[in-house]
Amino acid sequence: MHETVLSCSVVHNIATPDLELFPVERRELILETLSSHGKVIAVDLANSLRVSVDTVRRDLNQLVTEGLARRVHGGALPAAPFPRPVAGSAQPSSVKPELARKAAGLIQPKNVVVFDGGSTNRELVRWISPELRFTAITPSLPVATALSELPLVEVIVLGGRVLGRELVTTGARAVKEISDFRADLCYLGVCAIHRQVGVSTFSVEELELKQALIRCAGTIAAIISAEKFGKMAPFVVGPARILTTAFVEAGADSKEIEQLRIDGVCVV
Repeated sequence: MHETVLSCSVVHNIATPDLELFPVERRELILETLSSHGKVIAVDLANSLRVSVDTVRRDLNQLVTEGLARRVHGGALPAAPFPRPVAGSAQPSSVKPELARKAAGLIQPKNVVVFDGGSTNRELVRWISPELRFTAITPSLPVATALSELPLVEVIVLGGRVLGRELVTTGARAVKEISDFRADLCYLGVCAIHRQVGVSTFSVEELELKQALIRCAGTIAAIISAEKFGKMAPFVVGPARILTTAFVEAGADSKEIEQLRIDGVCVV
């Protein structure tokens, strides 16, 4: 299991309680600090709340159990929300049309383009010109279905075991097949991104596949909604600089955006 170490201390502005707080009250204060600072340090929390570090650790473990935080060495980071299953979902995409349109504009005639899974990339396909001729490679069954409606696009679906929640092919076969291609562009699905951790995802299968998709492409682009910033999922795909271009929703954390630019990512 990958362990992330928080390398610097954060001074939290938690009001010093006059009376001993109930556990639920402590956890609410911890969540407020996670939201405002993007991370918490166990020792700092213990000093601010006037409790032992062991007590804070139990609070953090409870927040992890509830899916609200992700433990790292010395503290915790906000947890990325687990995505809804794609299968049978009629949930409309939250991707802003303007972002999807701009992202689709990266594709040039005769490009070889890799599409990762997820509702974001499925929405992106809707904004591709039907007059554009290119080759598309994807492990995602819903994305492949959407691409097949574009008359001039050659669609290649990677083989492998289907991950039921996302309806993407995964495993050694999918990873091997994508290694046979050299793509011009890859649209990566980003589950969570944090300025200290980087890009992360929810399973080993997704981790291995995403890393293989990145290795096969010259340009790595992603549409990232505001709620995915400052969050962490269990498996780290790589630092933010694995991205070439990020199409970012308005309202995203300015510190996270600034770090992307520092890392050399073109932010649109």
